[in-house]
Amino acid sequence: MEDSKPIIENAARTSLDCMEKIAGKVEAEAEVPTLEAAGQFAVVNSFTTPNQVEQYAKVRRETAASLGRLRKEPLLARVDFEDEDGKPDAIFIAPVAPPAELGGPRVASLNSPVGRIASRKPGAEYTLKIGGREQDVLITAITKLYPEKRAKEWDSVNSQISLRGDTRTIPSLLRYLKSGTSGPQPAEEQEDILARILATAEQESLVIPGIVRPEVDGVTLRQQRIVDEYQDEIFRMPINRRLFLSGPPGTGKTTTLIRRLGQKVDLSEDVLTDTERAAIQRVGDLTDHPRSWMLFSPTELLKQYVKENFAREGVPASEENIKTWSQYRVEVARNYLGLLNTTNRKGLFVLAEHRPDYLADRCGSSEDAAWYDAFLAHFWGAVSADFASEAEALARSPDLNVAMVGARVVSVLSTHRRGLDGRVIVDLGRLSEEIKETVSSLQVAFAKVSDGLLNRTLHADVEFLSKFGKISADLRRASQEETDDEDADEIFDGDEDEELSHSSSQPIRVAYARYAQLLRTLANARSNGKKPGPNSYAGKLAAWLGDGRLPNDEQMKQLAQIARSQRRLRKFLRPDRLIMRSIIPKFRNFRADEASSRDWYTQAPSSASLIAWQELDVLMLATMRIGAEVSSNLARISDSEPPSRGILADIRTLYRNQILVDEVTDFSLIQLALMHELAHPSLHSFFVCGDFNQRLTEWGITSDRDFDWISKSFERRSVSISYRQTRKLVELASAVTALDGATQEVTLPDFNDIDGVAPVWGEELNTIEVKARWLRTRIGEIEARDNRLPSIAVLVNSEEDVEPLALELNKILRDINYSAEACKDGKSIGSEKTIRVFDIQHIKGLEFQAAFFMDMDSLIQKKPTLFNKYLYVGATRAATYFGLTFTGKVPSEMVPMAEHFLTRW
Repeated sequence: MEDSKPIIENAARTSLDCMEKIAGKVEAEAEVPTLEAAGQFAVVNSFTTPNQVEQYAKVRRETAASLGRLRKEPLLARVDFEDEDGKPDAIFIAPVAPPAELGGPRVASLNSPVGRIASRKPGAEYTLKIGGREQDVLITAITKLYPEKRAKEWDSVNSQISLRGDTRTIPSLLRYLKSGTSGPQPAEEQEDILARILATAEQESLVIPGIVRPEVDGVTLRQQRIVDEYQDEIFRMPINRRLFLSGPPGTGKTTTLIRRLGQKVDLSEDVLTDTERAAIQRVGDLTDHPRSWMLFSPTELLKQYVKENFAREGVPASEENIKTWSQYRVEVARNYLGLLNTTNRKGLFVLAEHRPDYLADRCGSSEDAAWYDAFLAHFWGAVSADFASEAEALARSPDLNVAMVGARVVSVLSTHRRGLDGRVIVDLGRLSEEIKETVSSLQVAFAKVSDGLLNRTLHADVEFLSKFGKISADLRRASQEETDDEDADEIFDGDEDEELSHSSSQPIRVAYARYAQLLRTLANARSNGKKPGPNSYAGKLAAWLGDGRLPNDEQMKQLAQIARSQRRLRKFLRPDRLIMRSIIPKFRNFRADEASSRDWYTQAPSSASLIAWQELDVLMLATMRIGAEVSSNLARISDSEPPSRGILADIRTLYRNQILVDEVTDFSLIQLALMHELAHPSLHSFFVCGDFNQRLTEWGITSDRDFDWISKSFERRSVSISYRQTRKLVELASAVTALDGATQEVTLPDFNDIDGVAPVWGEELNTIEVKARWLRTRIGEIEARDNRLPSIAVLVNSEEDVEPLALELNKILRDINYSAEACKDGKSIGSEKTIRVFDIQHIKGLEFQAAFFMDMDSLIQKKPTLFNKYLYVGATRAATYFGLTFTGKVPSEMVPMAEHFLTRW
């Protein structure tokens, strides 16, 4: 102890001084307004505004966020080392890039490469650049700091100073320095024994041997400020990695996820490698990168919890950044992928409220990959048949030019002997010029007939086009509310929607385009032996024209032949459209085709528009993957530009530079594959973490082998040091996993009070009053032991049990002036100084000092295959105290656990 006094005193004094310098500099820099910074541009003109000013403003906003973090937490650690000449030196580690020109102390950001040094141990060597050259330094001491500002003075609470083989906890650096522990003591004529005893006690309280186990107040993430060397390596892995991080509860999985994101969105100098910056710039503007990420959480409660911890780490997170899948599924399927009905777009799908009877039991399980593969095989087989049929029809055309092109298309398709995929787009692209010429010649022939008809009509009524334009616009608006059958191939009647190429200030041009489109619609209906429905837009417009202003039979026959050939040719000119627009009809056919779908459907759906969420996930994944394949092949065609609108353009807007998933085992394989598709295909940055022993859903993934179906490039890492629980609770959790033959590898840190207390259970608690009294007694025992009430959660089996138990607890807690709070529907995390009552299904990822799990025997009856997972989740929410109750006697399934439990504390 005596030898460490100078080291501790130096670390304490210099750390507090450095905090003061950083905080002072931050306050000074924060006074510069963002808008004032725009004045740094000497000349403001059309070439420098708004882009340069806006880009500079973005940088300033990012800087402001960093300054805000440093204002609350100037430092994380101090690392002492000896250089190659044996000269002692030190470097401080800040959470983000420190202000420039601090003067004196050497400070580096945790996110920078130098920040790695804080994760090493004393006695390790580390390569550090000093005085412009790299040196292998020897780390002699590491001080982990927990800054707090009190009465205008900076302090660090429960700082940990590690020397070689020895770690001490300093409850307060400020108090340690003010105590004068290292100064000379005045001589006394007569020894004051009482003073000596009190002084010794005071000094012992200033430095505590070992590491004091931290307690979490309220509901917050137990984050290691400086993670270990292994986790440090994980969060610094290159951005373009796919990674699954596994480990028991409390081992720092979410902390690593947050640290990784924090490091990968930090644009400070030297944080990202040159390779990473170049990769990011290939997909978009570098200044947009810090906001181009999305994290998925299985519950709304965990979403709020993680969002708060992101903010604590200085990573701004909006509602657009953190999503639950149930929320995001509908948003994407409806607004981007065009799969669900909207006011203006009908004939698609309506999401079922409950699981439909027509789905087989295996749907929505770990076998969903086979379901998806079955649909994809059906899809490409059906599309191949459609392509072949259209090509053969062209080859049989009486028009020699059309037949010649058709024969070439047949030849191209014949090279895909094993069936089509997205590569056919490239092969057909080689025929595009020839197809365009043929389409153009047909367009001339069509216009000759249609313009002749229009001229004849205009001779009779020179105002005809104006009148036609008005009535067609009125009918078009009205038709948006109709649900008539749609001509699915109408999109192939023109290169684009022609009227959109004309401004609304050119109504005559719009009317002319609509007239030609009407004739094409009528001609195509005629070629299929049909007429437009009387309530359809085309049917009403034709009725308004009347027979006298419509083509006669011979003209209609001529137009039908031309329009049919044009439509078929345009399908091969834009095969991407044909492929993407085939997804919905082919999925409907798949559901109705017994040979393809008998393993997944017990019967045909009662309505073609009804869709279950399990089916919608499969359909969304198919749309995203097929869209990515189509876009990739379009990009291989020379001189081609990606579509600026339509579904492929909408899919591109969904891409994010980084996708992260917490509690990954509660998501299905299809959902995870969809999330993976949201990661920009040029980066493939996909980071997921979870614990298979905590899987609470029937459909959640069951093995890390499942990730291979998503991508063969997945890397696996695991963490095992549990910072949350005491030894007795870790032993209980291990026993729970053993109930179904599983195991968990857990290492405990060297905390002083790591053994903890045994969990308790109570049986025959069969009324709400008896349960509340039992809880009141246990809560009193906790307060008697700790002299305070820590964060406490009570977990129940259903939402219906939350409020009644909270109300009864409130009555019985009045005598100790405490209260309980019902945290309903997983939407509220509750107030800090209350006993919170939750439905167990919403509690994943949260941590409390004490947790009670009610009515385990009822859960065993309700969920016989998953009760052990729920028990594992419930038991691992508790850091120190855990209680379990039964409405009857301890059931046989729980008897093997008896050795771990007491009946009271």
